[in-house]
Amino acid sequence: QAARTPDGIAVVFEAEQLTYGELNRRANQLAQHLQGLGVGPEVLVALCVERSLAMIIGLLGILKAGGAYVPLDPTSPRERLAFLLTDAQVPVLLTQQRLVAELPDHEAKVVCLDADWETIARENGENPGHTVLPEHLAYVIYTSGSTGQPKGVLVSHGAIAEHCQTTQRAYELEARDVVLQFAALSFDVSLEEILPTLIVGARLVILGPIIWPPAEFHNKISEFGLTVLNLPTIYWQELAREWTEVPALVPTTQPRLFIVGGDTMLPEALELWLRTPV
Repeated sequence: QAARTPDGIAVVFEAEQLTYGELNRRANQLAQHLQGLGVGPEVLVALCVERSLAMIIGLLGILKAGGAYVPLDPTSPRERLAFLLTDAQVPVLLTQQRLVAELPDHEAKVVCLDADWETIARENGENPGHTVLPEHLAYVIYTSGSTGQPKGVLVSHGAIAEHCQTTQRAYELEARDVVLQFAALSFDVSLEEILPTLIVGARLVILGPIIWPPAEFHNKISEFGLTVLNLPTIYWQELAREWTEVPALVPTTQPRLFIVGGDTMLPEALELWLRTPV
Protein backbone atom coordinates (compact mmCIF):
# COMPACT_ATOMS: atom_id res chain seq x y z
CA GLN A 1 0.00 0.00 0.00
CA ALA A 2 2.89 2.34 0.74
CA ALA A 3 4.15 1.75 -2.79
CA ARG A 4 0.72 2.55 -4.26
CA THR A 5 -0.03 5.70 -2.25
CA PRO A 6 3.19 6.99 -0.64
CA ASP A 7 1.76 10.50 -0.21
CA GLY A 8 -1.59 9.43 1.29
CA ILE A 9 -2.13 10.07 5.00
CA ALA A 10 -1.74 6.79 6.85
CA VAL A 11 -2.00 7.66 10.53
CA VAL A 12 -3.03 10.68 12.59
CA PHE A 13 -2.43 11.36 16.29
CA GLU A 14 -3.68 14.66 17.63
CA ALA A 15 -1.81 17.32 15.54
CA GLU A 16 0.72 14.85 14.09
CA GLN A 17 0.44 12.65 11.03
CA LEU A 18 2.48 10.36 8.80
CA THR A 19 2.04 9.52 5.15
CA TYR A 20 2.22 5.92 3.98
CA GLY A 21 5.70 6.57 2.62
CA GLU A 22 6.91 8.07 5.89
CA LEU A 23 5.34 5.35 8.02
CA ASN A 24 6.81 2.62 5.86
CA ARG A 25 10.29 4.15 5.87
CA ARG A 26 10.36 4.57 9.66
CA ALA A 27 9.00 1.06 10.25
CA ASN A 28 11.65 -0.29 7.86
CA GLN A 29 14.43 1.55 9.67
CA LEU A 30 13.25 0.14 12.97
CA ALA A 31 12.98 -3.34 11.46
CA GLN A 32 16.56 -3.17 10.17
CA HIS A 33 17.73 -2.02 13.61
CA LEU A 34 15.88 -4.85 15.32
CA GLN A 35 17.28 -7.41 12.91
CA GLY A 36 20.73 -6.16 13.86
CA LEU A 37 19.83 -7.06 17.45
CA GLY A 38 18.90 -10.59 16.41
CA VAL A 39 15.15 -10.17 15.96
CA GLY A 40 13.66 -12.56 13.41
CA PRO A 41 11.09 -15.36 13.20
CA GLU A 42 9.90 -16.66 16.59
CA VAL A 43 11.79 -13.92 18.48
CA LEU A 44 9.56 -12.00 20.91
CA VAL A 45 9.83 -8.23 21.28
CA ALA A 46 7.99 -6.40 24.05
CA LEU A 47 6.25 -3.18 22.99
CA CYS A 48 5.53 -0.79 25.87
CA VAL A 49 4.64 2.66 24.55
CA GLU A 50 2.07 5.36 25.14
CA ARG A 51 -0.58 5.99 22.50
CA SER A 52 1.25 7.83 19.73
CA LEU A 53 2.58 7.53 16.19
CA ALA A 54 5.47 5.57 17.75
CA MET A 55 2.98 2.87 18.75
CA ILE A 56 2.20 2.12 15.10
CA ILE A 57 5.85 2.43 14.01
CA GLY A 58 6.87 0.01 16.75
CA LEU A 59 4.18 -2.52 15.89
CA LEU A 60 4.98 -2.53 12.17
CA GLY A 61 8.73 -2.47 12.77
CA ILE A 62 8.60 -5.65 14.83
CA LEU A 63 6.44 -7.45 12.26
CA LYS A 64 8.63 -6.25 9.38
CA ALA A 65 11.71 -7.56 11.18
CA GLY A 66 9.99 -10.95 11.22
CA GLY A 67 9.54 -10.99 14.97
CA ALA A 68 6.51 -11.26 17.21
CA TYR A 69 5.39 -8.46 19.48
CA VAL A 70 4.21 -8.70 23.06
CA PRO A 71 2.13 -5.62 23.98
CA LEU A 72 2.67 -4.21 27.47
CA ASP A 73 0.27 -1.53 28.64
CA PRO A 74 2.35 1.15 30.42
CA THR A 75 -0.65 1.90 32.66
CA SER A 76 -0.75 -1.69 33.99
CA PRO A 77 0.38 -2.40 37.57
CA ARG A 78 4.12 -3.10 37.92
CA GLU A 79 3.32 -6.58 39.24
CA ARG A 80 1.56 -7.50 35.99
CA LEU A 81 4.32 -6.02 33.84
CA ALA A 82 6.93 -7.90 35.87
CA PHE A 83 5.07 -11.18 35.39
CA LEU A 84 4.67 -10.67 31.63
CA LEU A 85 8.34 -9.77 31.13
CA THR A 86 9.44 -12.78 33.16
CA ASP A 87 7.01 -15.18 31.51
CA ALA A 88 7.64 -14.05 27.92
CA GLN A 89 11.42 -13.87 28.34
CA VAL A 90 11.68 -11.17 25.67
CA PRO A 91 15.25 -10.38 24.55
CA VAL A 92 14.30 -6.87 23.30
CA LEU A 93 11.97 -4.23 24.74
CA LEU A 94 10.73 -1.27 22.68
CA THR A 95 9.63 1.66 24.79
CA GLN A 96 9.97 5.43 25.32
CA GLN A 97 12.54 7.15 27.49
CA ARG A 98 10.03 8.52 29.99
CA LEU A 99 8.70 5.01 30.66
CA VAL A 100 12.03 3.29 31.33
CA ALA A 101 12.21 4.21 35.01
CA GLU A 102 8.63 3.00 35.57
CA LEU A 103 9.29 -0.52 34.30
CA PRO A 104 10.11 -3.39 36.65
CA ASP A 105 13.51 -5.09 36.56
CA HIS A 106 14.13 -7.19 33.47
CA GLU A 107 16.94 -8.61 31.33
CA ALA A 108 15.82 -7.32 27.92
CA LYS A 109 17.80 -5.01 25.66
CA VAL A 110 15.99 -1.65 25.75
CA VAL A 111 15.38 0.37 22.58
CA CYS A 112 13.74 3.76 23.05
CA LEU A 113 11.69 4.92 20.08
CA ASP A 114 12.37 8.54 20.99
CA ALA A 115 15.82 8.81 22.60
CA ASP A 116 17.38 6.19 20.27
CA TRP A 117 15.67 7.35 17.10
CA GLU A 118 18.72 9.25 15.81
CA THR A 119 20.59 5.94 15.74
CA ILE A 120 17.63 4.01 14.29
CA ALA A 121 17.18 6.62 11.53
CA ARG A 122 20.64 5.78 10.16
CA GLU A 123 19.31 2.40 9.03
CA ASN A 124 18.21 1.62 5.49
CA GLY A 125 14.61 2.71 4.85
CA GLU A 126 13.97 -0.01 2.25
CA ASN A 127 11.72 -2.98 2.98
CA PRO A 128 13.81 -5.50 4.93
CA GLY A 129 14.32 -9.07 3.88
CA HIS A 130 13.08 -11.86 6.14
CA THR A 131 12.20 -15.55 6.15
CA VAL A 132 8.78 -15.37 7.82
CA LEU A 133 6.35 -18.23 7.19
CA PRO A 134 2.58 -18.15 7.84
CA GLU A 135 2.98 -20.42 10.87
CA HIS A 136 5.52 -18.14 12.56
CA LEU A 137 4.35 -16.06 15.51
CA ALA A 138 3.08 -12.53 14.87
CA TYR A 139 2.21 -11.64 18.45
CA VAL A 140 1.53 -12.91 21.96
CA ILE A 141 -1.29 -11.23 23.90
CA TYR A 142 -1.82 -12.09 27.54
CA THR A 143 -5.22 -12.72 29.09
CA SER A 144 -6.49 -10.57 31.94
CA GLY A 145 -5.58 -13.15 34.56
CA SER A 146 -8.95 -12.73 36.25
CA THR A 147 -9.21 -16.50 36.78
CA GLY A 148 -5.56 -17.05 37.71
CA GLN A 149 -2.19 -16.14 36.24
CA PRO A 150 -2.31 -14.37 32.85
CA LYS A 151 -1.68 -16.71 29.93
CA GLY A 152 -0.06 -15.79 26.64
CA VAL A 153 -2.20 -16.45 23.55
CA LEU A 154 -0.09 -17.19 20.47
CA VAL A 155 -1.24 -15.86 17.08
CA SER A 156 0.55 -16.57 13.81
CA HIS A 157 1.24 -14.31 10.85
CA GLY A 158 -1.04 -16.45 8.69
CA ALA A 159 -3.93 -16.20 11.15
CA ILE A 160 -3.79 -12.42 11.53
CA ALA A 161 -3.29 -11.89 7.79
CA GLU A 162 -6.39 -13.95 7.02
CA HIS A 163 -8.36 -12.18 9.74
CA CYS A 164 -7.39 -8.76 8.36
CA GLN A 165 -8.52 -9.69 4.85
CA THR A 166 -11.80 -11.09 6.19
CA THR A 167 -12.37 -7.97 8.29
CA GLN A 168 -11.64 -5.68 5.36
CA ARG A 169 -14.23 -7.47 3.24
CA ALA A 170 -16.85 -7.69 6.01
CA TYR A 171 -16.59 -4.00 6.90
CA GLU A 172 -16.17 -3.00 3.24
CA LEU A 173 -13.18 -0.85 4.10
CA GLU A 174 -11.94 1.40 1.30
CA ALA A 175 -9.23 4.01 0.88
CA ARG A 176 -11.78 6.79 1.50
CA ASP A 177 -12.46 5.57 5.05
CA VAL A 178 -11.18 7.24 8.22
CA VAL A 179 -11.01 4.68 11.02
CA LEU A 180 -10.78 5.36 14.76
CA GLN A 181 -8.15 3.39 16.67
CA PHE A 182 -9.78 3.06 20.09
CA ALA A 183 -8.61 -0.18 21.72
CA ALA A 184 -5.35 -0.64 23.63
CA LEU A 185 -2.69 -2.78 21.96
CA SER A 186 -3.14 -5.31 24.75
CA PHE A 187 -6.50 -6.24 23.18
CA ASP A 188 -6.76 -8.13 19.89
CA VAL A 189 -9.38 -5.75 18.54
CA SER A 190 -6.66 -3.11 18.18
CA LEU A 191 -5.26 -5.05 15.22
CA GLU A 192 -8.73 -5.23 13.70
CA GLU A 193 -8.67 -1.44 13.74
CA ILE A 194 -5.06 -0.93 12.60
CA LEU A 195 -4.05 -3.47 9.99
CA PRO A 196 -7.19 -3.72 7.77
CA THR A 197 -7.19 0.09 7.63
CA LEU A 198 -3.60 0.25 6.44
CA ILE A 199 -3.82 -2.55 3.88
CA VAL A 200 -6.52 -0.65 1.94
CA GLY A 201 -4.87 2.77 2.11
CA ALA A 202 -7.40 4.31 4.50
CA ARG A 203 -6.60 6.77 7.29
CA LEU A 204 -6.11 5.66 10.90
CA VAL A 205 -6.89 8.14 13.70
CA ILE A 206 -5.39 7.18 17.07
CA LEU A 207 -7.42 8.06 20.13
CA GLY A 208 -5.37 10.07 22.61
CA PRO A 209 -4.55 9.02 26.18
CA ILE A 210 -7.78 10.61 27.44
CA ILE A 211 -10.97 9.04 26.06
CA TRP A 212 -13.20 11.67 24.50
CA PRO A 213 -16.28 12.27 26.68
CA PRO A 214 -19.52 11.24 24.91
CA ALA A 215 -20.64 14.88 25.05
CA GLU A 216 -17.63 15.86 22.89
CA PHE A 217 -17.61 12.83 20.63
CA HIS A 218 -19.68 14.44 17.88
CA ASN A 219 -17.08 17.20 17.53
CA LYS A 220 -14.25 14.67 17.19
CA ILE A 221 -16.15 12.72 14.54
CA SER A 222 -16.52 15.90 12.50
CA GLU A 223 -12.98 17.14 13.24
CA PHE A 224 -11.32 13.99 11.94
CA GLY A 225 -14.01 12.98 9.44
CA LEU A 226 -14.38 9.55 11.03
CA THR A 227 -16.33 7.04 8.95
CA VAL A 228 -15.72 3.77 10.85
CA LEU A 229 -15.72 3.38 14.64
CA ASN A 230 -15.10 0.19 16.61
CA LEU A 231 -16.35 0.94 20.13
CA PRO A 232 -16.63 -0.95 23.42
CA THR A 233 -20.23 -1.71 24.31
CA ILE A 234 -20.19 0.43 27.48
CA TYR A 235 -18.95 3.51 25.64
CA TRP A 236 -21.41 2.99 22.78
CA GLN A 237 -24.28 2.75 25.28
CA GLU A 238 -23.25 6.09 26.79
CA LEU A 239 -23.26 7.61 23.29
CA ALA A 240 -26.76 6.24 22.69
CA ARG A 241 -28.01 7.91 25.88
CA GLU A 242 -26.30 11.23 25.18
CA TRP A 243 -27.45 11.43 21.56
CA THR A 244 -31.02 10.52 22.45
CA GLU A 245 -31.29 13.01 25.29
CA VAL A 246 -29.42 15.86 23.54
CA PRO A 247 -30.00 15.71 19.75
CA ALA A 248 -27.59 18.64 19.29
CA LEU A 249 -24.75 16.25 20.20
CA VAL A 250 -25.44 13.99 17.22
CA PRO A 251 -22.59 14.45 14.71
CA THR A 252 -23.33 16.39 11.54
CA THR A 253 -20.74 14.22 9.79
CA GLN A 254 -22.35 10.80 9.72
CA PRO A 255 -20.06 7.76 10.12
CA ARG A 256 -21.10 4.92 7.85
CA LEU A 257 -20.29 2.08 10.26
CA PHE A 258 -20.34 1.51 14.02
CA ILE A 259 -18.87 -1.78 15.24
CA VAL A 260 -19.77 -2.62 18.84
CA GLY A 261 -18.47 -5.45 20.98
CA GLY A 262 -16.73 -6.66 24.10
CA ASP A 263 -19.71 -6.89 26.47
CA THR A 264 -23.39 -7.73 26.38
CA MET A 265 -25.44 -5.06 24.61
CA LEU A 266 -28.44 -3.94 26.68
CA PRO A 267 -31.73 -4.05 24.72
CA GLU A 268 -32.72 -0.64 26.09
CA ALA A 269 -29.46 0.84 24.74
CA LEU A 270 -30.25 -0.51 21.29
CA GLU A 271 -33.73 0.99 21.52
CA LEU A 272 -32.19 4.38 22.38
CA TRP A 273 -29.74 4.05 19.47
CA LEU A 274 -32.56 3.37 17.02
CA ARG A 275 -34.19 6.61 18.15
CA THR A 276 -31.13 8.69 17.23
CA PRO A 277 -30.78 10.04 13.66
CA VAL A 278 -27.38 8.33 13.22
